[in-house]
Amino acid sequence: MQKVKQIILLVMLIVLLIVMIQNHAPIQFRFLNWTYTVSQLLVVLIVFLVGFLAGFAVAKWPRRKQDDFETTPTPR
Repeated sequence: MQKVKQIILLVMLIVLLIVMIQNHAPIQFRFLNWTYTVSQLLVVLIVFLVGFLAGFAVAKWPRRKQDDFETTPTPR
């Protein structure tokens, strides 16, 4: 299973590298009232890292056990 994860990660990194190489033109990035001219490569990299960190955080989020969901009987 560890090998499969490593292969998937390697494929994702290769695809990311290809996308970054092909998209290096400068773009205008607007946020609220500010306008920035940045490389599209940088925007792709930042979006990838934010998505990766969000997925990692969700995967490591502590999960509640089924015992925590037990209900107590309600009186009638």
